[in-house]
Amino acid sequence: MDKLYDKKIAVTGHTSGIGKEVFEYCQFNGWNVRGYSRSNGFNIAEDAGNTVINALLRWDVDVLFNNAWYPRVQCKILKILHNQWKDEDKCIINSGSATAYYPFNKDRVSEYEKDKRELRDYCIASAKKYPWQNRCRVHNVSLGWVETQLTGKDETFMSAYEAALILVNLMQPQDYLVPELLVTSKGREPSHMKLLQDRATDNMMESLDKTHEDLFSHA
Repeated sequence: MDKLYDKKIAVTGHTSGIGKEVFEYCQFNGWNVRGYSRSNGFNIAEDAGNTVINALLRWDVDVLFNNAWYPRVQCKILKILHNQWKDEDKCIINSGSATAYYPFNKDRVSEYEKDKRELRDYCIASAKKYPWQNRCRVHNVSLGWVETQLTGKDETFMSAYEAALILVNLMQPQDYLVPELLVTSKGREPSHMKLLQDRATDNMMESLDKTHEDLFSHA
């Protein structure tokens, strides 16, 4: 990956979970990487994501890890930047979710599942345009259970570091394009999975509330 040393790499949601592992991996390799999170003034929900989008455009990012999720905003970031960069050899790598294939708790996280399906479908459809109509590569990785602050821990989960490596390995251009990857976790009995799903949903709702609080406290 020697060609990455002269690239500008950005990671949304870089202070925890998969985004943190991606960010630190890039730092460890000496690549030019910046993080965009609430911790450094980039709340993904601010101005419906426009604050982060404008910052990414100003820095003229080469590789974007579109990792942080907020209702409708992660998809918005993908679509706007993919269109803006259509004449440039850039790359957007999206952190998707296996819930795009195996939905759960529809009443409480329907927006999350809808957005993750949209990420997946957009990347697959965009593969038909690469590179003759749009030179910006887009990838989506629909990840199964990963150990993060939202999901907690379980013996069947992959680590956030393992998930990050899957994303990072998509940076290097190949003679082929992989627009979508589905990465599943080991199966468990339905009763256990229901407990895990409920825990993850509760944590997600709390995280959204925190995002709202931070947004309005700085308004």
